[in-house]
Amino acid sequence: MSTARPSAPRPLRPGSLRLLAAILLLPLLAAPARADQRHFAWTYEAQTLAAGEAEIESYTTLSSAELGEATGRTATNLQLELEVGMTDRFDFGLYQVFDQEPDQGLVYAGYKLRFRYRLGEPERRPFAAVAYLEYKGLPDYSRHAFEVKGIAARDFGSFRLALNPALEFEQEGSEWKMEPEYAAGAAWLSGDLLSLGLEVRGSEEAHYLGPVIGHGAGDLWVALGAAVRVSGDAATTAEVETRLLVGFEIR
Repeated sequence: MSTARPSAPRPLRPGSLRLLAAILLLPLLAAPARADQRHFAWTYEAQTLAAGEAEIESYTTLSSAELGEATGRTATNLQLELEVGMTDRFDFGLYQVFDQEPDQGLVYAGYKLRFRYRLGEPERRPFAAVAYLEYKGLPDYSRHAFEVKGIAARDFGSFRLALNPALEFEQEGSEWKMEPEYAAGAAWLSGDLLSLGLEVRGSEEAHYLGPVIGHGAGDLWVALGAAVRVSGDAATTAEVETRLLVGFEIR
């Protein structure tokens, strides 16, 4: 899903940068608790938080225009999410989004509202399924975007497969543009702490493939993935992307 840009970027003040750094480091200092663990960097698994639980997740994504030439050509996207379990099937997430273009300052890029609903009991169907809806807005409310996604996953012993077909609807002036997207992952869950996997994802613009590693228990976890463009428009898409997810439960 592409990240929309605000019409007037808002550079962060030094105090805001210190606060942002503290939030990003907070997961490493948090007390243990049970969380909504992720084993992939871009692909969602079919799970939701239980009623009354709350979690913080941080996303750090680096996008480089050319493999091996990252200096001065790497953009950064930071997302901070507060996720709350409303019922045992339904949870809600609020994201704050920040962008930094190469050799530029960090700017506030907008916010996202995310809704997930778990469909039925996984033991009664061939796979676990979750319905996903996301709204993306800019600080000046000048543009809007929606994403509708299906999340399906199934475990085969120590192996997990997940698939995320999606449609994004993005406002362009007075018109709306629809773009199909997808993400899929396969992971080997080695014991309670380590997972190793492979992810593929793409859209009409480009397609990516790369490895992912996850570590941690349900209380505090990380997932690190890298993806290389295997096809797509080299002029408008990154050749390589890396993403770090950190999550912990706060309630």
